Formats: sequence, structure tokens, C-alpha cells
Amino acid sequence: MSPANQTGADKRYSEIIKYNIAGIAINLFLSISKLAIGLLTHAHAVILDSIEGFSDLISAVFTIFSAKIGTKKADKEHPFGYGRMEYLMSILVTVIIMLFGLRSIIESVMDIIHPHEAPDYTIAVILIMSVSLVLKLIYGIFLRKKGRDISASALIMAGTDYMGDALTSAAILAAILIKNLFDTDIEHYLCIGISFMIIYTGAQMLRECVTKILGTTADPEFRKKIKSVIIMEDGVYNVSNLVIHNYGESVYVGSVDIEVDKDMRADEISRLSRRLMQKTDELGLTLTAVGISGTDADSPEASRIWDEILDVVRQHKKIRRAYAFSADFNEKLISFSIVPDPDVSDKEAVRQDLLNELASHFPDMTIGIQILSET
Repeated sequence: MSPANQTGADKRYSEIIKYNIAGIAINLFLSISKLAIGLLTHAHAVILDSIEGFSDLISAVFTIFSAKIGTKKADKEHPFGYGRMEYLMSILVTVIIMLFGLRSIIESVMDIIHPHEAPDYTIAVILIMSVSLVLKLIYGIFLRKKGRDISASALIMAGTDYMGDALTSAAILAAILIKNLFDTDIEHYLCIGISFMIIYTGAQMLRECVTKILGTTADPEFRKKIKSVIIMEDGVYNVSNLVIHNYGESVYVGSVDIEVDKDMRADEISRLSRRLMQKTDELGLTLTAVGISGTDADSPEASRIWDEILDVVRQHKKIRRAYAFSADFNEKLISFSIVPDPDVSDKEAVRQDLLNELASHFPDMTIGIQILSET
């Protein structure tokens, strides 16, 4: 497929493949060089660093594999695609990194108890660790930036890992300097410190992946952009509620509730819904439903009542907002919806408090309040 004919997902996959292959080449060169030099000079920290580099090769393969699966089209069993596979593979990669850190701690402790032959820090060791420091730092920074640009958490995590490797190289160079200046070998203690840092970084990455799989609120800027497009559409008076679910990097599915004139015809509502679905799809959000609420836009009495209700609602700190107002003066019925604060545990108590307060304002009307959540 030519670049001109690629979809956004295909381009993203191509980018992930390209940068991971480059990472594989860098790690393969550095790992083989470190392993050979480490074995020749008995530099245990350098050998461990080379083994960690080989684990990065495995991580890169997993990342390519997960990105490929993530581009699969939606099917009967997975109607919203396979985008979250990337998060699952990122967890697997993170676990590998953490296990490496744990293994390094165990080996370093054993080497302190049963010391090996003292390392011989030659010019070759200094040279390969210096090259490793520069290459991994530069490539790590680059990967993190590129990952943010194309919304690829796997690349961001790989970049973080590369920067951690650069720190390891810097620490080994520091150990060499201390050994040469003070004739003190701190290599094994250094390995333990580095390993704890690797485990800590892995735990942070693991937490981020699990959070994404469990589901998080949509990016505020993305929500703002979607709401702005919807509210600008002719016939839309208000965006009552917007729900957005993430099914992978840059894969969003959701629904929206809007307020329109209560006298809008069914065919007008149908055309409006299709326009909204098309425009949000262009921004990367697939709308599965458009909920419609009618409002008395041209009734002065209804507007007065709604303004009074909003004044009361604003006094309630536990209510985020109210919307979808309607008033039927023949039936003497008022109805609207509220969104309580997410931290409120007893939302029904909040609704009842508001009902009791509004009853004194509108004693001749029956008031109905629906509780809704917003994500």
C-alpha cells in the first residue's frame, strides 16, 4: 500500500514498525558489543546491561506484534476493533522489564556474598558505555516525542526504557570513575540501585497501562473540540451530555445528548443526527447514539422557571450541572436532568435535597429529576 493510500491506522502502524526496527538494530549492536566486552573484562554490570538490551529486543518484537493486531478491523466479536491489544502487550513488556530488574538484584546480592574476579575497566568498556549513553538517550527522547505525536503508548514506554538504559550507562561510567580514582569497586551495589530504579519505572508504566484498560476520562481538549463542533450545528441549543469511551490509542466511541426545539420534526432530527455523526467521525469519535431532548426555547414562562431552577442548582456544590429541561403547563409538570459530582456516594440523597428545595419554589408543579453520569 502506497503512503498516499494509507489510512490513519496504517500510517501509525508503519511508524511504530519503522521506529522499533531501528531500535532493534541499535540494541542488537550495543548488546552484542557489551556482552563480548563484559565477558572479556569480567565487568558484571556491563554483562547485565547487555542482557537487559536483549530483553529490549523482545519488547520491540511484542510492540510490533501488538501494533499489527491493533490495526485489525472490527468484527462480530470485537465491534470496536482491537486497539486495546496494544495496552495488553505493553503490560507484558513492562512485566518483562520488572522481572529483569528483580533478577539483577538477586544476582548482584549473590555476587556481593560470593565475589567474582574484579572487573578490568579497559578503554573498550568506557567507549562502549559512552556510545550506549549517547545513543539511548537521544533515541529515548526521540521515541517519547514521536509516541506522543502519534498517540502510541508503546513507543512512549519504549522511549522511557531507553532513557532508563542511558541512566544505567551513566551509572556504570560513574562506577568506573570511582574505581579509577579511589580504587573502590561499587559495581554490584550500583547494579542493585539500578535494578530498583528499573522496577520502579516498570511499576509506573504498568499502572498507566492498567488504568487505560480499566477506562479513563477522555482528554479535556478532545472533549472540548467535540462539544464545540456539535454546539455549532444549526438546531442544537445545548450539549446535555457527552460520553466518550477509549478502545485503543486514538480510537474513541461514544454518545451524545443534545437539546433541540421541542417542535422539531422527526425528519429534521434524523438529518441533524446524521450530520453530527459524520462531523464527529472526522474528528476521530464514532457516535453510536444521539439522544434528543426538547426544550421550550420560545416560552418566556418556561425560560423564567428554568433560570430560577439553575439559580438553585448553582448553590448545590455536589451537583456539577443541570440540563434537558422541559415544562408542560397543561399537566403542571417540570422535568430535567442533573449530573452529580463523581465523588458523591449517595446521589439519590442529592436528588432528594434538590427536589425538596424546588418544591417550595414551585408548589403547584410536579417536579421530576433524572440522575445521569458523565464520562
